[in-house]
Amino acid sequence: MRPFSRKKQKVTDGERARALAYFLVGACSAGLGYLAVLRLDSAAMFEQLSWYQIWIVIASGLGGMIALFLSGDRMGQAGAPGAWRGVAGGIWITFIGALIGGTLALPLYGTMFGPFIVTVTLMGAPILAALWAFNLLGIHLLMATYQRERDSIFTPARMNPSAHPESLSLRVRGRVI
Repeated sequence: MRPFSRKKQKVTDGERARALAYFLVGACSAGLGYLAVLRLDSAAMFEQLSWYQIWIVIASGLGGMIALFLSGDRMGQAGAPGAWRGVAGGIWITFIGALIGGTLALPLYGTMFGPFIVTVTLMGAPILAALWAFNLLGIHLLMATYQRERDSIFTPARMNPSAHPESLSLRVRGRVI
């Protein structure tokens, strides 16, 4: 009888990096949600959180993960254009995540106040904004591992970039009249 573990496919480095990126953005978004709860109710730090405050923290984490999913391929691209897309993806994750988390926490008012509270929280604590930026940089690098692995599927291992058909000039390919 064959062992059960043979049927399982091994998780690749890119898939592990992507899962870690989702975990990091979820945990740090939940941390920002907790800080937003503390900003709104400073007594929550010393007392037990209410169920609604716990839901705000969970909704913040979910909002960050959904925003990373919706960011598509903005995070993890290579080169200077990829860095600019990463900056745009970081802004996207920050504010769309706050929008989604606020909507989940409080459907109408949270949609409006979620991004506002995140902006006030990050502007009120520059060290927190720097930590959030480093978190987004780490997510960008983790997603770069995933994107490199994903892009390698479409290029055969024996074909180096100079031998790729798209790297030849038009004259060599015979398409010039």
